[in-house]
Amino acid sequence: MSEQKYRPMGAYAKSKRANIVFTVELARRLAGTSMTAVAVHPGAALTNLQQHSQGLAARLLMPLLGRLAMGSPEGAAWPSLCAATSPAVESGAFIGPAGRRQDSGPPRPARLPRGADHRATGAALWRDSERLTGIPFIV
Repeated sequence: MSEQKYRPMGAYAKSKRANIVFTVELARRLAGTSMTAVAVHPGAALTNLQQHSQGLAARLLMPLLGRLAMGSPEGAAWPSLCAATSPAVESGAFIGPAGRRQDSGPPRPARLPRGADHRATGAALWRDSERLTGIPFIV
């Protein structure tokens, strides 16, 4: 929760990982129903998020580096569209760009980050989410 020490990119990375763990746990809980839960990784896209990068050098270099190494915002939407519309996508899948470093490219199934499918971690995150929001999971 970054309550003791907050670093913007560190908090961003933790939140992305938590979203994946949460979605994998949701897929487990939806097993046997007609609903699906799919995690999506959009890749790296040059958006206005980079204007909030740390440091002057990063803010000045990001437009140039972004054009060389990042995809477009439109391309970053492809994995979400694939996850929402492809009949081949299964619950619990992780969809991301097919590019060499998974920065850009057409969508495809991607490997989950190490440990993202660990049952105890997913269950603990779920319990914490229910406790923090006060909303129990009911299918």
